[in-house]
Amino acid sequence: MSFYWTSGRVLIREVVFEADLKNISPVRIGAGREPPLEASADLAILRIRREGKEEAYIPGSSIKGLFRSHAEPVLRMKNPRIAPCSGLSKDNCMMVRENYESLHDRIQTLQRMGKTTEAMKLFFEKTCLLCKIFGAPSYAGRVIFQDAYLKSEASYGVRTGIAIDRRTGAVFRGQFYQVEYVEPDACFGFTLRARNLPNYALGLLSKLVFMMRDGELKVGGFKTRGFGTVTLENPTLTIINYRNNGADLEKLEDIDADVGLSDLASKTDGKWVISGDNAWSALKRLMEVWNSVNLS
Repeated sequence: MSFYWTSGRVLIREVVFEADLKNISPVRIGAGREPPLEASADLAILRIRREGKEEAYIPGSSIKGLFRSHAEPVLRMKNPRIAPCSGLSKDNCMMVRENYESLHDRIQTLQRMGKTTEAMKLFFEKTCLLCKIFGAPSYAGRVIFQDAYLKSEASYGVRTGIAIDRRTGAVFRGQFYQVEYVEPDACFGFTLRARNLPNYALGLLSKLVFMMRDGELKVGGFKTRGFGTVTLENPTLTIINYRNNGADLEKLEDIDADVGLSDLASKTDGKWVISGDNAWSALKRLMEVWNSVNLS
């Protein structure tokens, strides 16, 4: 039963990737159109109160959206015939109708009848890989992105912008605005937690992690104006294997492949931990599975 990894009823393994997320260029996660009363700019950054003070943070939902949106072209590049959904409310696999009934409704009907195995099999067969990994309506994804809180002191800046008339190329009179951002060299804690994912899916996530490390996945808004470039440092990979208690990751599907990690890992408090350059090596091994898997 290759579809059983999509079920949340059985916990097979957890793979947790942690790193320091540092911004190379200014980063801003907007607080919305209406700035808080105490904001120093028209477009204020999102803040949270933590340990007695207000500070910037990056919501896990923003990081998840970033990963999912970049996973789509990566998946299409691997196989142009694959058409993953966008994951949006009206454009996702669960909303696809067959005989006037959506996949969501058919799965709900099976679950009400107690046919859980049939429901999970139908979900596995009818949804795209990105829905299986990141989630879909009424289905929790197999990967969790935690909120990224500051691990260092951060400085905040304000930049003045102007609105341009796209017809004339001239400046709109009086259309100035101020944008708040986090200055470069702030450090946030990045945590990605994957449960029950097969190795080729972990390999897809690994590829996206490398893209973020290399500055290809930009965080937040104003990306076309030079904002959002980040990198990842001091990586740690933690493996909790409930099936065999080892560091090696066995395949979970016929199309999957085993990945040996024992030579890179050390056991700490019942968990297998891989740190530093060895963590990048482990991700490369997982990425090789993604590169070689046949998704037809």
